[in-house]
Amino acid sequence: MRSPAAIPDPKAARWRRLAAIAATVLIMVMALRALAGEFDDHGYHQIRIALHAVSWPQLVLATVLGMASYACLIGFDAIGLRRARRNLPASRVGITAFLAHAAGQTLGFAALTGGAIRMRSYGRAGLSLAEIGQVVLMSTLGFVFGAWLLLALALWLEPAAAARALPLSSDAVRLIGIAMLAAFAVMLVAVGREGRSIGWRTHRVWLPDRRTTLEVTALSVVELCLASAAFYVLLPGQADVGFIGFVGLYLVAVVAGLVSTVPAGLGVFEWSLLKLLPQVAPAAVLAAAVAYRVTYYLLPLLASAVLAALASVRQPLRSGAGVVWGTLRPWLPQIIALAVFAAGTLLLIDGTLPSPRHRLLTAPLPVIETSHLLGSLGGVVLLLIGQGLQRRSRVAWWIALALCVLLPLPVWLRGGHALVALALPVIAIALWAARREFYREGALLDEAWSWPWLRNVALVLLGTLWLLFFVYSHVEYQSELWWQFAISGNAPRALRALLLVSLVVVVFGVARLLHSTRTPLPAPDAATLALLRPVLAQAQDTQASLAMTGDKAILRSEAGDGFVMMQRYGGSLISMGDPVGPPDVARTLIWKFREEADRLGLRPVFYQTSGNYWQTYLDLGLTLVKLGEEALVPLQGFSLEGSARADLRQAWNRGKRGGLSFRIVDADQVAALLPALKAISDAWLDEKAGEEKGFSLGSFDPAYLCSFPMALVEADDGVVAFANLWQAPAGHELSVDLMRHRPDAPKGTMDFLFIELFLWGAANGFTRFSLGMAPLTGLAEHRLAGRWNRFANLIARHGERFYGFSGLRRFKSKFSPEWRPRYLAAPGGVHLPAALLDVTRLISLDPQR
Repeated sequence: MRSPAAIPDPKAARWRRLAAIAATVLIMVMALRALAGEFDDHGYHQIRIALHAVSWPQLVLATVLGMASYACLIGFDAIGLRRARRNLPASRVGITAFLAHAAGQTLGFAALTGGAIRMRSYGRAGLSLAEIGQVVLMSTLGFVFGAWLLLALALWLEPAAAARALPLSSDAVRLIGIAMLAAFAVMLVAVGREGRSIGWRTHRVWLPDRRTTLEVTALSVVELCLASAAFYVLLPGQADVGFIGFVGLYLVAVVAGLVSTVPAGLGVFEWSLLKLLPQVAPAAVLAAAVAYRVTYYLLPLLASAVLAALASVRQPLRSGAGVVWGTLRPWLPQIIALAVFAAGTLLLIDGTLPSPRHRLLTAPLPVIETSHLLGSLGGVVLLLIGQGLQRRSRVAWWIALALCVLLPLPVWLRGGHALVALALPVIAIALWAARREFYREGALLDEAWSWPWLRNVALVLLGTLWLLFFVYSHVEYQSELWWQFAISGNAPRALRALLLVSLVVVVFGVARLLHSTRTPLPAPDAATLALLRPVLAQAQDTQASLAMTGDKAILRSEAGDGFVMMQRYGGSLISMGDPVGPPDVARTLIWKFREEADRLGLRPVFYQTSGNYWQTYLDLGLTLVKLGEEALVPLQGFSLEGSARADLRQAWNRGKRGGLSFRIVDADQVAALLPALKAISDAWLDEKAGEEKGFSLGSFDPAYLCSFPMALVEADDGVVAFANLWQAPAGHELSVDLMRHRPDAPKGTMDFLFIELFLWGAANGFTRFSLGMAPLTGLAEHRLAGRWNRFANLIARHGERFYGFSGLRRFKSKFSPEWRPRYLAAPGGVHLPAALLDVTRLISLDPQR
């Protein structure tokens, strides 16, 4: 069995993520502040004039060059697949590479985001992890080699462009370029015909052979030239910069954006170009950057959504579209979520920018004001529900579809840009075409936020705030602005929209904090519990009897010959133990449970599983961690004779001398005893200063207790202790669940109860008695053991005063049991601590509340 995976420190991981988000936000804020410093109070007016100077032929040419650049990017995947000796349909390769680069360019971290898309698509086509790694490596190395060579050529052939931006002379810049070319030549010689691993200490990278290196370099040079040309053609014709020199400056700005970790290098890329092109008017540079981002980033994203919609519509009609649909389908939620997020961003930006007079309709002023607020409100809602779409939430799909259908009218009425109004119907069509992919029924507020999505929402809101003050930097901000209503009152209108956006974000955040994600799944009714009894009669494990507590939902097999007892808490759907039923049925139920968790948008968690189905859990992609060990007392031939049983024999004799007696009461006779047993239970809870537990234990519930026989210990004055009896005749296993005794019960009463149960079980054909699990015991203590084992042992040592882990194991050890491991099966990584926390809270709940 695979060893339990190490569990990370959740607090340290959380602080690292927060620090990374804070660093990204800080870098973007600094870049935007630096950008604003390049303009006077009328900077937006200057940029707008420069944008109007960009002609339609320039935009068309930039779009064509950008799409040609994307076509070259597909070639890197083809080279990687050829090296892996895998031949895939051209449609799958083209679509996968296009989606990978479109997402990577927009979100940043292209190797990770694009690698995840390739992993899913190529993995479904049968490629191994190593083969997919070849594809990702070709794309990454291609950019590095191409940028290296192009930058070297630019510094060598046109040093004057770099010399204007750097504190170096043209000759010094030319020497740097020659040195970079020489280093590239040395690298080509070093890799040889077979490739080579280079690096320093543990940081090493494998470089392909010389031929492959030259191929990816040549392809990358063409691709980067096309991408830089897509920007270059948007610059004014009088700009005093040659294309070769511009390519080098463009690459420096791209690398600065990559290093900043800001998605798409937003702000950092623009500021770098302003500094690298001092001879070009800042307004012209920013106008070209805006047009470039629309043609190179936004249009491919919308094209992905259109491609997804077309594939879903054409798939039933033409078999040739089957490959396209099969490639796109796993990524439809991600594609559409990105498109919806982009649409929300555009709506917020459009609501911040002034609407020209010629675009304003002759509608009444209240209609214009209301439309403006509705457009901004819809934009922020699209931002907030984007992650729900990514996780296939049906509620998020309905909201997004409704907004994309209804918002074009308010955008048109408020005089918004045509691109925004046209993008919304396109996304609505894609949403409708992919409607079957959004099936999860979990509430939208139950969705856990991912850190990248939080970062992106924060960046958009900060960027919108910066844009507001940049556009209206000439306006004197006074309290009267909030109440000034006029057809051309763009600044007050933008302020009111920003206030509404801020209120929506705050309300949404507070609602998520206050919303309880612990709403339990509906409990089974009496009829459903009655249907489980034939399955319980064939159970191998007495733990299956927990189904009768009634506090867990039941997921039954199709034939009714097996079931899973489960409950939700937080972001987890938790199964109590393995599925109950024959092995084949149990394995099918494990997958069915996984599908149910996916439908509800929850992580699947199996608590206190045995080792019987570990292979199936691993097939689900779950991680197994050891929770502790269950004590099983062998009953075959059990007696109190012999020296090994001397302690038990003395405890039993002491109970007999104290006047204790033992008997088993059938289930149909338990109801008459409940008043007396309730008094014992209440006194026991008062003495322990505790409360009832649920999920993994039974509670004093009359319906539950009347479902099983009851073991009683009596003295002259009546019952002093009791325990309800679990039986698994098919597995020849016996156990008890609810055990309570009177505070004045004779010492050793519970020992006497267990010994009598052992004797009774042995006499009635049972072969083992389960004493339950001793948590956090039996874990590896070697210094090289996994972090989970070291962490759990630390808790067991220092938490002894609160729970008594070792004391519980010592109590069970005196009955000479055999120990059987119990595990938690849950998603690994950062999900594992959350799953453990959800389970801990669930089993601590009082089921009677």
